[in-house]
Amino acid sequence: MKRVLVCGAGSVGRRHISNLTALGAEVYVWRARADRLAEIALEFPVQTHADLPMAIANVDAVVVATASDRHVTVAQEVLKAGKPLFIEKPLSHSWTGVDALVRMAIGKLVEIGCQFRAHPNLVSLERLFRQPDEGRLLTYRMAMGQRLDAWRPGQDYRQSYSADAARGGGAMMDLIHLIDLALWFFGPVAAVSAVLSKMTDLEIHGDDVANLLLTHESGVTGQIQLDMASPVHRCEVEAMTSTAIYRWSNSEGVLRRHSPNGEAIADRQPEGFQRNDLFLAHMRHFLKRLDDPELPPLCSLHDGVAALRVALAARESDQQRRQVRIQGVT
Repeated sequence: MKRVLVCGAGSVGRRHISNLTALGAEVYVWRARADRLAEIALEFPVQTHADLPMAIANVDAVVVATASDRHVTVAQEVLKAGKPLFIEKPLSHSWTGVDALVRMAIGKLVEIGCQFRAHPNLVSLERLFRQPDEGRLLTYRMAMGQRLDAWRPGQDYRQSYSADAARGGGAMMDLIHLIDLALWFFGPVAAVSAVLSKMTDLEIHGDDVANLLLTHESGVTGQIQLDMASPVHRCEVEAMTSTAIYRWSNSEGVLRRHSPNGEAIADRQPEGFQRNDLFLAHMRHFLKRLDDPELPPLCSLHDGVAALRVALAARESDQQRRQVRIQGVT
């Protein structure tokens, strides 16, 4: 039985605690607010720790699910101890400490929690893009969002880090999944143009609507819209190749292929598929990597760094009202 420490016990931390328990791990929990550890022990069959270094020393692997502004600091403690590391998205809210983290991670097992890479429809789409007879990739558009006050019913959204861009919240950072998908599907990004807006009556400190235009090294261009404003949940991908247009809606769970020959179903999610299946699949893969470190990550530290670079370039683009080239990309 693997001993896994979960750092953080908010909504995502609790999800990981529950899933790891279901997957047969022995779960330990640390949270910055030690005064609230007792409630976790009452809710889950776990052991709790108030001392982070001691907690890390006593486990086989660590999941970092704190607020984003604490990710790098906690992750560095994990890597100092030489323990395998799973970091929830986004990797961080800023570049501070990231270079050092990357150096510390050399030769270490690290996974970034971008669970949409485990969605069966999107796995199929990524494979289709690699098929020569599917034609050349041309352009895409993606969207994800819902009003923040509808995300977690029963909780005060104003108290969550999602409501504060300084802690890693805001629409763009919190919904960085689609930036990660763009990199996975279409390769490295060379330049970004972005507008980050506060459009709603939500009491948040940050963007609730983000519009990005990405130019990839391959020449593919695409649009990404992320929001905390939509009155209904949406998560959609449309991608154009020289032979077909692919359309996917998360709520429908169907990948459609449109061509001059008509419409066809390219992939359909399994019956009974639930959102939590993405988290379970990604964590199951991480646990397998503990036994077989040669298994490739679903989302590597390199991938997490690349998505953060794009997000920070988008923030700079919004502030300077100009296109920003990604540092280190020619």
